[in-house]
Amino acid sequence: MSSNEQLFIKEYFSLPLSSLRPVLAAAHISTVRLILQYYNRFKDSLQLSDEYQSTMVSVLLKIHQAKDEKLLLELGSLLAAASPTDIQALSSMLNINVRETINTNMDRMSLAQREAFGLWYSKVMSASNITGGHLSLIRDTGNLIAYLPFQSFQHLSAAQLFDGLDVLQRNTLSSLKQEFIADKLIGTYRNLTAQDFIRLGNLSCLADPEDLLVYRNTEAFQVIQENILSCALKGLSLPSQMVSDFLLNNPELQIPSSLSANRLKELAPLLPLLGATFLKDLTSSQLISALPALKSVPFTPIQASIIVDKLFLTNTLRQNQLQELGSLIVGVKTETLLPLTSDRLLSMLKALSQHTPIRCLPHKHALCAPEANAIATKLWGFPEVVSWLDDVEPLLRCTPLLSILPRTRLLVERLSNTSTKPWNTQQAQAIVKELININPDLIKQDFLSLQRLGQGLSCNVLKYHFQADKSPSSVRKILSFLQQQPTVLHTSLKKCVIEELDTFDFTDMLQDLGAEIALSIPVSTIKKFSADKMDTLRNMIVTTPQHFLMLSRTKQELLVDKIVQRMAMNTGPFTEEEFRSLGIMAPFVGDEVFVQLERTFFIQNLEYLKGLCYSSSKMEIVARMLQEPAVFGPVKNWNKATLSAVGRFLFFLPSNILQEISSPLMTVGRIERLFMSHRQWEEGEVGILCSDMNERNELSQKQQFVLQTYLGFLKINSFSLPQIVPTCEILRTTAPSAWTSSSLGRMSSSAFSNCLELMGQDPFLQSYQRAEVLSRVKKIYGPISSFSQSLIAQLGGIALEMSPEELSALQLEERRSIAAMGAISTWNNRQLTTLFTRVLNSTKRTPSQLDSSMLVALGHIVCGAKTTEIKTFNNVELSKAVLWLGQLRLSCSEDQMLALVELLTNNLAFGPMDSWGTDVFIEIGVLAAGLPDIAMSALVKEQIQGITPLAISIIPPEKFAAAFHQSQISMFSYEQAVAVTPQQLSALRDVQRTALAMVLTPWEDRPVVLKSRPLGLGLTLRHSPLCLILELLMLLIILF
Repeated sequence: MSSNEQLFIKEYFSLPLSSLRPVLAAAHISTVRLILQYYNRFKDSLQLSDEYQSTMVSVLLKIHQAKDEKLLLELGSLLAAASPTDIQALSSMLNINVRETINTNMDRMSLAQREAFGLWYSKVMSASNITGGHLSLIRDTGNLIAYLPFQSFQHLSAAQLFDGLDVLQRNTLSSLKQEFIADKLIGTYRNLTAQDFIRLGNLSCLADPEDLLVYRNTEAFQVIQENILSCALKGLSLPSQMVSDFLLNNPELQIPSSLSANRLKELAPLLPLLGATFLKDLTSSQLISALPALKSVPFTPIQASIIVDKLFLTNTLRQNQLQELGSLIVGVKTETLLPLTSDRLLSMLKALSQHTPIRCLPHKHALCAPEANAIATKLWGFPEVVSWLDDVEPLLRCTPLLSILPRTRLLVERLSNTSTKPWNTQQAQAIVKELININPDLIKQDFLSLQRLGQGLSCNVLKYHFQADKSPSSVRKILSFLQQQPTVLHTSLKKCVIEELDTFDFTDMLQDLGAEIALSIPVSTIKKFSADKMDTLRNMIVTTPQHFLMLSRTKQELLVDKIVQRMAMNTGPFTEEEFRSLGIMAPFVGDEVFVQLERTFFIQNLEYLKGLCYSSSKMEIVARMLQEPAVFGPVKNWNKATLSAVGRFLFFLPSNILQEISSPLMTVGRIERLFMSHRQWEEGEVGILCSDMNERNELSQKQQFVLQTYLGFLKINSFSLPQIVPTCEILRTTAPSAWTSSSLGRMSSSAFSNCLELMGQDPFLQSYQRAEVLSRVKKIYGPISSFSQSLIAQLGGIALEMSPEELSALQLEERRSIAAMGAISTWNNRQLTTLFTRVLNSTKRTPSQLDSSMLVALGHIVCGAKTTEIKTFNNVELSKAVLWLGQLRLSCSEDQMLALVELLTNNLAFGPMDSWGTDVFIEIGVLAAGLPDIAMSALVKEQIQGITPLAISIIPPEKFAAAFHQSQISMFSYEQAVAVTPQQLSALRDVQRTALAMVLTPWEDRPVVLKSRPLGLGLTLRHSPLCLILELLMLLIILF
């Protein structure tokens, strides 16, 4: 390339991105070659953006490569910038040079790009090419073969897999392919050597345990055990037989006290799996020596308490060494923490934050709620706490608002440090309110300096800044500032932004809103977006899907419906390109669109599809798709590979179809892997936000049917296995609720004891199952009056089967046992009354002596107190407990709720109700439902904004109708409005229903045509047109 040519070609790399595609598309092929030569030579100094390179390669592949197939060889590293869509659109031309070019650049590609090349490669690598290929097919093909769709990959023979194992293992294999390789190799060969298993490594853990047991008493068996131990130490899920036969039966684990300290350190990550019985047999000297390794292991609270109690009881560990416990601090009693000095608590928190992720939702914290409350309230009792913010940060968002309020002035004086901490919304609001009192000019002049306190801004402050400077650059700064907040923005703040920006055309700044705020735009506005704006919204949601998953199901479906309509995806086949462009939203299209999904894409991308979220109707469609002749055909013809490919989708099938699966295929190991794969999804980023409790309950029943059908509990044919007695290991991989009550009752005593905590936490155990478990508990541990605090803490929901008389025999002395009972929401009134009385008697306290950590531990049991007893609660202590109590669906009576909320009005608590701001209403949660009618009818907009949807839903219908005026109802957010129950709706007057409808319709985009029916699906009420017009006029007069 001459110097003149270089100068000419260099100009192509100076083109603006908007001009690159048309200019490059029009270039001659010879010019294109020069451009590629220049790029490959100077790519490091060009510093092109990813989008620029992606556009370049898109044009080259779509336009120029079609003219000259050799161009692909000249792309070089630019190939790594190709989008999956462009890759799949390549012609099916393939030769060794092209394959080598792809293989060479594959390590620079994302997994999506690699899979796209694998899908492209499958067009020329048919099943017959694979089965008829040489032994060295994998080595000859290289990395590319590892990314073939499973439908093609499954045709590789055991011999080909064994020969090419090194190639496969250096690539990123899906769990499905790994399982296939393990099953194919270890299931086919019976003479593998120790060296072969060293080569297999973690793949050994995916084999059928029966195939591994044939190597018992051989040199290879020790390597197999080491591989499985390695998997366990890495936290990989293992089927129960693998755990019991290859780990628990290991001779060195038979006598726990004989393990050396060094070996115990090595085994530390495995100890939670070994259970409470194993931990109890360890000596205190072993534990203290292994403590550096143990303190970062995620033990359950009961397991941690066994270790901690053993260390304390033998004086091996003293209270001034609590900081050495790390994550084991979850096993320390609240009673031990309460007398500690601030120095010791701070050092303990420092150690905890080093070993435990900071998850400060009150119900998901590293510490249990009573412990978190006890530590936080004690530390915030010292004025010096404002200089300890770095140390108390792990508990910051769990700290009661009442503990923060006396320190707001000091926090404002240290604003530069205060503004960097992850406060919760109500704390931020209180601090900002104090800042406005002290230094109002700062809010006006430099409110961006508030940093993470921005979530505490009022709507008035935001409006001031939006109106003070309406330039795009100023608005963008504000929106960027809001996106940097440490927690989800409050609904009222997002609504304020949308309403304020609606005064001028904000659609040009749609991208700057961020997905969280953009998803607060009403559907009635979204449906007016142009195709470009809709595409921008679509891309925002795909890029940051968590905010979409947090929407209600109704909102999700309405939003996606508008996107699909505007993007013209609602006619013809639902293509792969369309599906992938929607990302997490794809399963929320209308049923009539989803059923048109291209089956080829469906089959070849099951791994991707299984990671998404599905409503009940979509589950039914997926189930029908799986059985179509062009997919997998009738269930009775499915084989082992089919079941592996289908994975958790198996639970989408109806029960009558499930029982048609060939019984020999549904082994214990297969069933366990199905349970484990679903749990892995359920605990992942999508699953944790996807299913509500009703959907989880339905799926639990389906899982129970599968397990009981194929493990012999429900006889369906001669192949049914004899009934088995579950081990603790198999309860962990499946679920206690999936087993019959009689099988749980026949467990060995050690297995039963090891898994009692797990059974107590299973929310899907039925009454008859709990009764059987409780009966067994009594047989093993004796009369209820002799139950230890640790045992009571493990019982959890099992205690529901105790009569009031039996509950009155419990010794509820410690907060951990009380909290286990207080976490249960389904006690009846007699049980609640008995439990509250029992707590007072066991702790030798009066109601007025209950501190905040005890009230937090009581949880639902608070509703067991008489109204006269509630009135004697300490105002301050209750106010410090409402952060937790306010998140529970309390079953208290109207009088009890009123008594609770009146305690909060004391001047030492939150003061008079008319002085409460949004912050207090957010803090008290459901207790807002206890406000007197008069106080509720006097609430202003700022206060109504803080009422949680849960609080709205538990207000008695007659009270709701009497207290809330239509002008107040019109101030509801969509989330508050949709929480209104059918019973509350039926008690409303017509004008109140109209106000409610006007809140719902902008989002649900439905006309205000009224008749009684559940909210969220369109609010309707029979009316004459004239009556409706008059009602709307009355409401507008009231509002304006």
